[in-house]
Amino acid sequence: MLPAICLLGFLGSILLLKFADKVNPANRYLAYHFFLNALFGIAHWASVVSDSEILRAIFTVHYFPLYLLNTPFLYFYVRGVLTDKVQIKGLDYFHFMPFGIVLINILPFALHSWAFKLDFAYRLHQDFRTIYEVPFPFISFPVYFVSRSIFSLIYIAVSSYIVWQAIQKRLLAKSLVLKRWLITCLGLGAIFNISLLAFSFYSLWQNDFVLIMDEQGRGRTVATIFMSAQTIVIYFFPKILYGLQLNSGSRMSDVIKLNEEISSVAKSLDISKTRLKQVDKLMEVHLLEKKYLQPGYSLSDLVSAISIPEHVLTYYFNNYKGITFLKWKNQLRIEEAVNLLKAGEAETNTLESVGKACGYKSRSNFIQAFKAQTGESPSAYLKKLL
Repeated sequence: MLPAICLLGFLGSILLLKFADKVNPANRYLAYHFFLNALFGIAHWASVVSDSEILRAIFTVHYFPLYLLNTPFLYFYVRGVLTDKVQIKGLDYFHFMPFGIVLINILPFALHSWAFKLDFAYRLHQDFRTIYEVPFPFISFPVYFVSRSIFSLIYIAVSSYIVWQAIQKRLLAKSLVLKRWLITCLGLGAIFNISLLAFSFYSLWQNDFVLIMDEQGRGRTVATIFMSAQTIVIYFFPKILYGLQLNSGSRMSDVIKLNEEISSVAKSLDISKTRLKQVDKLMEVHLLEKKYLQPGYSLSDLVSAISIPEHVLTYYFNNYKGITFLKWKNQLRIEEAVNLLKAGEAETNTLESVGKACGYKSRSNFIQAFKAQTGESPSAYLKKLL
């Protein structure tokens, strides 16, 4: 059962990357979080439940560093959704230090031969105390096992504080789905790690400070229940997962529209003048590339090109520039069209080809946009030039 639930987790991460990430780049961190959740489930099943020595040899120790990436990505997701800090940069990379330390800690085991690992997996299945034979140079197994849950709870606490601040500022007042989702996701993560801590301390107390698996399996059962809940909970929030409503009339064209509710939460934030000037500089460089002339150019393309969250760009256009993105794009395209007409482009090419060169897929759309900006059709404007 657990492997099947983990497959749902992998599928959820793929859906998040394919759909939700197109509107709000912060969702990629949620996708990574769910991928690692599912991978942890597979590692847990392979190490404790499965009879396969091969799977146990692959997952038992090698997964240790990856667990320490789970809640940092959850934190980056919460921060990216509720603030304008979407990109990982600068001091953010210090969040990956525990991962690096534990990665170095397992290297002696990782560099052993495959035959050694298979023998280890076989003996581990017979007696869990075999884990203490692994030569961890810096951090012992009990310290790692207990500290990883404490580490995760710290990140969950910080993420919860960000959510609490957003609630106090009423940033989530118009997005109850996102509010419920964040509370549910963080709540399940907290319960899961608290349960792991409780059973770890109980095992240490019962076994003279030696951490072993409980023979009755009570701890494993509880951990598996909350682990499964964490993995599949995203499917109870379809608007978060891929933006579709639960009725039969939903269309794939609704994806962007419904996901805008998620990514627009922080639109009410007061974007600093320093931030807006930073966007100005990035836009100046971006305009030199004239990517707005590409057919289908959208706000999500601009988000990806300059690595600025959509809600910041929306605020930049609507409040700072006093113009919508669509109108801004059309102005630039028509300015390019006017320059082409003045340069005599229409003498050797049709008006339709001029429109296509400026990003318009059809002649009618080009004429409509040209007339809206100049007050006359391209052909009438061209006659004035002759």
